[in-house]
Amino acid sequence: MNTNENIEKEFINKRYLSKEEVGYRVPNNLSLEDYWGSIQKARHQRAVKMPFEDQEKHPFWFVLTSSLQQSLHEIDSLGRDSIYRLVREEIESEMIQDSLMEEAVFSSAIEGAFSTVKRLKEMVNKKQSPEDINDKMVFNNYEAMQFILREKHRNLDIDLILELQKIVTKDTMGEDDAAYSGKFRDDWVYVKDKRDRVIYTPPHADQVLPAMEKLVQWINQENDDEFIHPIIKAAFVHLYFVHIHPFFDGNGRTARALFYFDLIKNEYEFFKYFSISVAVQKAKGKYYKAIRNSETHEGDFTFFLLYMAKTILESIHLVKSRIAHHYQKELVIQRLNKEGVLLNGRQEKFVKRFFVIDQRVITLKKYQSWFKVAYETARRDLDELSKWKVLTKGKQGKAFVYRPNNEFGIQ
Repeated sequence: MNTNENIEKEFINKRYLSKEEVGYRVPNNLSLEDYWGSIQKARHQRAVKMPFEDQEKHPFWFVLTSSLQQSLHEIDSLGRDSIYRLVREEIESEMIQDSLMEEAVFSSAIEGAFSTVKRLKEMVNKKQSPEDINDKMVFNNYEAMQFILREKHRNLDIDLILELQKIVTKDTMGEDDAAYSGKFRDDWVYVKDKRDRVIYTPPHADQVLPAMEKLVQWINQENDDEFIHPIIKAAFVHLYFVHIHPFFDGNGRTARALFYFDLIKNEYEFFKYFSISVAVQKAKGKYYKAIRNSETHEGDFTFFLLYMAKTILESIHLVKSRIAHHYQKELVIQRLNKEGVLLNGRQEKFVKRFFVIDQRVITLKKYQSWFKVAYETARRDLDELSKWKVLTKGKQGKAFVYRPNNEFGIQ
């Protein structure tokens, strides 16, 4: 196999590595610059160019690698799965609500805010007011997701972008709220790391409005001669928005909200069932690395595309599992009703909650925490559910644990 064939196989279709990562794999008879030059030449030969440039005037571009094509096909196939159309109205409403809340909480967590879905439910369902900036960020994100679902009939325009940013930053910038909320920045802004070091300087403020106007025009135009897959288009909107950094605050949250807006508007309705930010927050370093690689490799945003496609697939598999869990919950309740088993209030709440969460293992201590009850009460409640073959009882170390009963058809 010659060098060009090896590059095609190893560094385009198999692994799309950054220059730094390639540096550990350079053959002994070649320099990094020569080897990297060959890789870049091969990638550029297959590149699809975008009508946008980075700050060094390099056009943004991507390579439709084999793995990316496969991921996009899988996303489309899974998105058309009949399982979404079979979701009953009451389950759909519950799942969408959970998804919006998770996205609100975890999109805020990516930006450093700390809160929980439980706390957001208290603010939404019990009309409790936000207590601090963490609460405000999370509640604002929830309002932004509601706004997206209400306004999905609209074409994206500058006013909608400003409205979204105003929603996500409401009452979170202190004295700067009135000056910066719902308005593009009018000065330099710097992206810093945890040590307060500048790691990225976005374009000057006078470039913000023209860049946003061009982005809006591109999103709304219909061009059959230059079809770009909707996932690729939405991912680029996300990346370019972060690249321009049009606001003093709220750029990341607004970018992720716009990603949802563009896909839901383009009939990717199944996106309303899951939160992208849950997967992003679990591996936040990879998210920022994908953005950074796309900024430092002469406009190549393939890195970010591959990351987003993988993250979307993880999220889809998670939501399909949750749909199955919702139906399993209904199966449990129907079977208990048929057998005349009467659950107490705690047990009924437990079944409705436990069978739809991702980690379905419960300990006595955790049950006590959920319902604020004594050890004996928790043991009695769970042992009864075990006796009725809803749960199986076992040991994990010295602690008793309870899991769904597989004999009952619950996985």
